[in-house]
Amino acid sequence: MDNVVKMTLADQIYNILKEDIINQNIKCGEKLTSKILQERFNVSSTPIREALNRLGQEGLIDHITNVGGKVIEFNEKDINEIYDFCACLDLEALRLSMESIKKKELVLEINNSVRLQEKYLESDNIEEFMIESDNFHDILFRYADNSRLYNASKNIRSQFSILANIYQNLTVTKSVVLLEHKDIARAMKDNDFSKASFLMKNHFKHAKEYLLENIKKASIEN
Repeated sequence: MDNVVKMTLADQIYNILKEDIINQNIKCGEKLTSKILQERFNVSSTPIREALNRLGQEGLIDHITNVGGKVIEFNEKDINEIYDFCACLDLEALRLSMESIKKKELVLEINNSVRLQEKYLESDNIEEFMIESDNFHDILFRYADNSRLYNASKNIRSQFSILANIYQNLTVTKSVVLLEHKDIARAMKDNDFSKASFLMKNHFKHAKEYLLENIKKASIEN
C-alpha cells in the first residue's frame, strides 16, 4: 500500500507559493499580502500566516509587519554569498558521501545521473536536464547521510533555483555543466577526493563568475 501524506491547508498553500516564487510566477520584490492570499485560496488568515512564516524561515520572503511579506531580491553580494555557501555545502556532502560505506552505489547513481543529463541535453529537453542536474548534487547529500547538512542545502537551493530561473539566459551553458559533472563523476569513480573537490569548487566558481559577468554586460547594454 502506498503511503499517503496528509497535508494541512498551510502545507498546501506553502508548497504552491514556494513553487510560484521559484518559477518566478510571483516575481522578486512582489508583495504577498495576507488579504489577497486569503481571497486567492479562500481560507482564513491562520494558514496564510503559517505558510508565510515557513517561506520567511527559508529566506524566500521578507516579512512586512501587518501586511504579509515581500519576495526576496538579489544584489551582487547576495549572488556571491549564495554560490559560495552552496559550494561549501556541496564540498562537505562530497566528502561525506565519498567516505560512505555505500560508495559503490553512490558512484553508480552519479554515473547514471550523468548519462541521463547527456540524454536530455542531446534531445534538447532542457527542463528534464535541469531537474537531473539538480539531482546530481542531491545524490551527494543523500549519501552524505547528514540531515542538518541536507536541510541547509534545501533552503539555500531554493534561492539558487530562483536565480537560475531569473537569469536562465545568462547562466553557464548546459554543455559546460554536463562536462564538469562528467569530470567530477570520473574523479569520484577513481576515488580521488582531492581532484573531485577541486573540480566541484571550480564548478561553482565558474558558474558564479559567468553569471555575474553576464549580469554586468546585460545592465550595460540596457
